[in-house]
Amino acid sequence: MKNIHFAWLLAAGLAFGTGVASAAAPNLVVNGDFEGGNVNFTSSYNFTSYTPGGNTTEGQYTVSVNPYPWNSSFISAGDHTSGSGLMFVGNGSPTDGAIVWQSSLIAVSTSTDYFFEAWVMNVCCTSAYTGANSASILEFSINDVSVGTKTTNLANAGTWEGLSTSWNSGGATTAILKLINRNTAAGGNDFAIDDISLSIESTVTPIPEPEIYAMVGMGLGLLGWVGRRRKQQAA
Repeated sequence: MKNIHFAWLLAAGLAFGTGVASAAAPNLVVNGDFEGGNVNFTSSYNFTSYTPGGNTTEGQYTVSVNPYPWNSSFISAGDHTSGSGLMFVGNGSPTDGAIVWQSSLIAVSTSTDYFFEAWVMNVCCTSAYTGANSASILEFSINDVSVGTKTTNLANAGTWEGLSTSWNSGGATTAILKLINRNTAAGGNDFAIDDISLSIESTVTPIPEPEIYAMVGMGLGLLGWVGRRRKQQAA
């Protein structure tokens, strides 16, 4: 029994150690988690400070720790990164094609597959709100070429949803990313965005490193060998 316990510990240790040693691929988006505040990006929306009632019309945004009470109809919720950090909060513009968020110029490698992703949350509305509501419809664009349009689940207000698109850089050495609002409804169309990323690894559907599988297989193989040895010794 002691040997079997050792084999299990070895298998787990190999897998865990390999996972720790493998550094995550870097996120090329500067301030994608908005912890730096209202910097390193641009928007066609108008910025207003995070004060109670600071949002007075569509097409405005703030960077804050909570959608409420910037708009008194918005829900109260924490950011995606830590639950207590900053996020982008927008009252969606009914103008089709309005640029919600645009990155600064990003250096990329040629002929490389990237994931362009963002975590989005519907923030409309509190139970006291009786007006119309609609889901967020965001187009992901790189170098002014669409790489996909994603719609959030309206029923998931207050829940962060990972929206993921993929892009091959081809001959490009730089990239400008845009999130474009394609919802033209004035009612609802309100969202928070956090942890925007461009990386060779997905933050929405991460895949374990192949070597982790190999190490787990090695450990389980060792476990089987120990079991067979014990049977042979008992015979």
